[in-house]
Amino acid sequence: MELKRELKNLPMIIAIEDRSKAVELAKHLRYSFINHQDIASNLQQSLPSSSDKPAATPQLDDLCFNIVCQVASIQLKMEIRVVISAPLHKGIHFDQLVKLAQSADASLMVVQCQTLDKKDDFPVRGLVKLLVDTSEPFDVKKLVKQMLDARELLKLKCHFHALKLYTDGKDKQNRNLHCKRCPEDIPGPSYQCVECDKHNFHKSCAELASSLDGLRENCPSYLKGNKPNYKYFSEQHRCESCKVSNSDFSEDCHHCLFQTNMKLGHLPIVLRHNSHAHPLSLIIMPHAHNYKYACCGCGELGECISYRCFDCNFNLHISCVLLQPVLKSIRHIHPLALYYGLGEDDLDREDSPCNICNDGRNPDNWVYVCEECKWVAHIACAI
Repeated sequence: MELKRELKNLPMIIAIEDRSKAVELAKHLRYSFINHQDIASNLQQSLPSSSDKPAATPQLDDLCFNIVCQVASIQLKMEIRVVISAPLHKGIHFDQLVKLAQSADASLMVVQCQTLDKKDDFPVRGLVKLLVDTSEPFDVKKLVKQMLDARELLKLKCHFHALKLYTDGKDKQNRNLHCKRCPEDIPGPSYQCVECDKHNFHKSCAELASSLDGLRENCPSYLKGNKPNYKYFSEQHRCESCKVSNSDFSEDCHHCLFQTNMKLGHLPIVLRHNSHAHPLSLIIMPHAHNYKYACCGCGELGECISYRCFDCNFNLHISCVLLQPVLKSIRHIHPLALYYGLGEDDLDREDSPCNICNDGRNPDNWVYVCEECKWVAHIACAI
C-alpha cells in the first residue's frame, strides 16, 4: 500500500499505550516493537529472589523506561522505525521520548486509545496526538491514514494555511496564481498562504459574498457547536492527496474536511469580523488531531474548528462569530448589545458580576449589555 510505503521511509517513533493495538500497528508497518511491560517482567525475573524484591516501584518503572529509550535509540541509529507500547502519563517519560525523537531527528507520534466522550487529561505539549475510539473496532489502515495526515502537520509545524491579503495574483517569482476554489486565474487581489504555494484564492472566493446575517441563517448546526460533527455533511469531497492514493473521503483527513466545506460553501475561508482588526482564517481539523484553543470571545475551550488570526493568536468559536450584535433575550426586558469586552470607557461595569448568574466575569471576554439599565451578562447566560 502506498501509505504504508511512505511511512516506512520516515524516521519515526510511534508511542501507544494499548499493547494489542501497538502489536497490530507494528506488524502492519513492519516496524520494530518495544514493550515496556515485557522489559519490566524480564527485569523482575532477573533480580535475586528476596522479600524486598521491588514489584512495581516508581524506580523500577523509570529504569524500564530508560531501557525502552536506549533500545529505541540504537534501532533508530540503524534506521529501524519503532512502535513503543508504554504508559505515557508520567511527564518525565514523555519528556524522554521527545528528547529521543529530537536526538534521532525522528517524528514522534502519540496514539491515545479511549472513547471519544472521555475527558482528555493527557496533554502532549505541542505535538499532534491521534485518538483511537475504543468503542469501535480497531482499523489499523485508518490509523495509518491519520498518521500521514498528522505527520504533514508536524512537518509543516502545524501549518494551518494562514492567509494574507495581497494586491495581485502573483507569487514570489511573479508567476500567475490559480484560485483553489474556482479555479481560475487571479488577476487582482488575492489571499495567499504565507507558508506554501497551494492555498491561493481570489479575494471574493475566500471571503464569499454572504454577510454575517446570511451566514447565521445558512451555517449548519453541526458546525456551530464547540465540538463539530462532520458526519452530517450533505456531500463529501475528497482532497487531491486522497484522490491520488485512491482513498475515500475521510473525517480524519483535514484536507478532505477543508475541501468539503469549500465546495459546500458553508463557512468562508476568510472572515472579517468587527471584534478584530485583521482577517480571520478558517481552521477545520479532524477530531483525531486534538486541535484545541481558548475562544477569545466567550473564553471557553473549543475543538477542531475555529477562525484564527495567526499574527495575534486570536481564535473564535463558529458560534461566537455568529452571535447576534443585538439580542432580544427572555432574561431582560430591553434589547442587549454585544460588547467585545468592557474597556476603559466602561470602568463602572468592568468588575461587575453577571446580572443573571451573579458569578464574576473576565473583563476581556464578550458580554451582552443593556446600556439603559447598566446591566451585564455572560454570553451563555443571556442566550
